[in-house]
Amino acid sequence: MRLTALMGCTLFAANFAEAQVVPVVTPVVTPAIAPGITSSINTAIAPVVTSAVTPIVTPIIGPVIATPVIAPVIANIDPIVMPDISPDINVDVDVNVVGPDMTAGKWFATIKGDKIRIEFRADSNDEYHGWSNNTDFKLSDFPSLPRGQKGEFSLKREAGTIVFKGVFDDDMGFGTYKFTPNNEFVDYIKSTGVTDVNDRSAFNFFMVDLKKGYAEMLARNGYKGLAAHNVIAMSAMKIDEQFIQSYKQAGLGDIPVHQLIALKSMDISPDYIRSLGSLGYKDVPVHDVIAFKSMDITSDYIKGFSDIGYTNIPIHNIIAFKSMNITPAYIKGFMDIGMKDIAPHTLTAFKSLDITPEYINGFKKLGFTDIPANELPGLKSTGVTPEYVASMQAKGFKSTDLRKYMRLKNSFN
Repeated sequence: MRLTALMGCTLFAANFAEAQVVPVVTPVVTPAIAPGITSSINTAIAPVVTSAVTPIVTPIIGPVIATPVIAPVIANIDPIVMPDISPDINVDVDVNVVGPDMTAGKWFATIKGDKIRIEFRADSNDEYHGWSNNTDFKLSDFPSLPRGQKGEFSLKREAGTIVFKGVFDDDMGFGTYKFTPNNEFVDYIKSTGVTDVNDRSAFNFFMVDLKKGYAEMLARNGYKGLAAHNVIAMSAMKIDEQFIQSYKQAGLGDIPVHQLIALKSMDISPDYIRSLGSLGYKDVPVHDVIAFKSMDITSDYIKGFSDIGYTNIPIHNIIAFKSMNITPAYIKGFMDIGMKDIAPHTLTAFKSLDITPEYINGFKKLGFTDIPANELPGLKSTGVTPEYVASMQAKGFKSTDLRKYMRLKNSFN
């Protein structure tokens, strides 16, 4: 941001002659407001679905709030702030089902209350092919555990049967296991339209206790042709018919499966969505609802802006406000010094550059009582402060135009 030709003190020559400024200025001053606006709202939501399959639900909310570009051309410094704040919420739910063959191996168990936690491990000590997985079962699923001596017990589900061999000593046990799939069940799941079913799917179906009725329920509610890993995740998270219907009744219609998983993983209820509607945010897209929840944007937070008279804030600006910790108190500070109608995108620029009411009041004390809001980011980003202006005035460089101090500052940078 350095001018090719020093302007120096000629900027403050007699009558501040504009002829001193060359009309065609090659280096456009573009003070980048990088500090805060690039704070991507990357709240990594990674609720792990606790099933033996460990599908990891990762809705990635990464709206990129583009750096506001302040582009004052030196010949006519008029720094219009043009931030492109358009947080595209990319809810990319990657349900990553464990890949190794887990149909046989070792088990280690611990009984606690009415639950039994079983850790399944690879039947190998090879660190490159090892795996392990923990799953909680009801203790009542195992009525005859071998205690004190080796024995055999089993667990049968629609997807197949696991036969365990080993022994329990008090509340701890260990041994080996083998899973036998129910091929008829696997074929039925395929017949409902579930895709990407492979040789290892049956064990994963078993671990989330997938049932024929569950696949039928999904199809009945419009979820047909799902990939096996999505069905596994939905079953593991207990996304049932009531949950799906509650959103349809709230007016959201058919929600894509990856967003439905994100809603469940983040415990977003229709009541939460209705609370946003009561404050004027009706028909909010699901991906924005997920962003609101991930950033803990509550009805109280939104109401705080209404209470000070700052209303009708666009959805994406609310997200930007929260990501940058712009509060009603911050805005009220500007209102109190006479700046009543600052645009939301200008406020994000103010916050990113740490422009405060105190900063503005400093100029007012020097006689600059009516600074355009769009000029303030240019002043702050070029390092023009009340103290700087006062020091230049003390040296004889006096002007009623703050843009000339921006030129002066820039010429020596």
